[in-house]
Amino acid sequence: MPRVTHAAERRIAGLSWWHAIEVAPGVVTPGPWDLRPTAERMPWPGSLQGLRCLDIGTMDGFWAFELERRGAGEVLAIDIAERPTFAAAAELLGSRAGFRELDVYDLDLLDVGEFDLVVMGYVLQMLRDPLRGLEAVRRVCRGELVLLETVSLPLAAIPSPLARLDARRDGREWFVFNRRGLRKVLELAGFEVVATTGTLRDHPGPGVETDSLSLATRAMHAFGARGRSAACRARPSRPRPQGARRDE
Repeated sequence: MPRVTHAAERRIAGLSWWHAIEVAPGVVTPGPWDLRPTAERMPWPGSLQGLRCLDIGTMDGFWAFELERRGAGEVLAIDIAERPTFAAAAELLGSRAGFRELDVYDLDLLDVGEFDLVVMGYVLQMLRDPLRGLEAVRRVCRGELVLLETVSLPLAAIPSPLARLDARRDGREWFVFNRRGLRKVLELAGFEVVATTGTLRDHPGPGVETDSLSLATRAMHAFGARGRSAACRARPSRPRPQGARRDE
């Protein structure tokens, strides 16, 4: 076991990680974001056994590997650029997940086929046109979509809008929705929400030292202005958009 541990530690060293992934017993990648507690609260369908799944915006591959761990029969992970961290984690985990360099807008039924389950984790807020992105997902989703997103919360008696443009004012996000806004944009894209979670808190990974965060940032997390998310599961509520059907 020590030999396996040391080999895993050497393999992940020197790479820039985003997710905290346990790639060997006791060996966790030094990413600043730990999604493992969130994964336990996601509104998964009853069973993932044998499902064909799609992970959109995979980064280091956390959700792709989580889908496999939960029994998925086939997993395709996509992102706009491949990261060496995905290959490293997949190798250490013995993962069979495939990777494609592909933008969510370019999802095509004739290219990637249909999926029983699609996961989008913190992707919608990065899209200039979130509605078009969800409509592209609808083209390839024959089962359900699990969507995890940062949400804006009301402060005191002040309600939050359905969506805010560049809500953090730092250029990292286009839109941040509140909970009603997430439901609305899913409905507009042709989905019906069937399950939701309560508000989820972000969890720092081993790559983040709490003391390194500014007092202002820690205060915003403590009072709910930052670090809050919600997840929902949705299924198609209407036929695919015209032109998106597989040729017979």
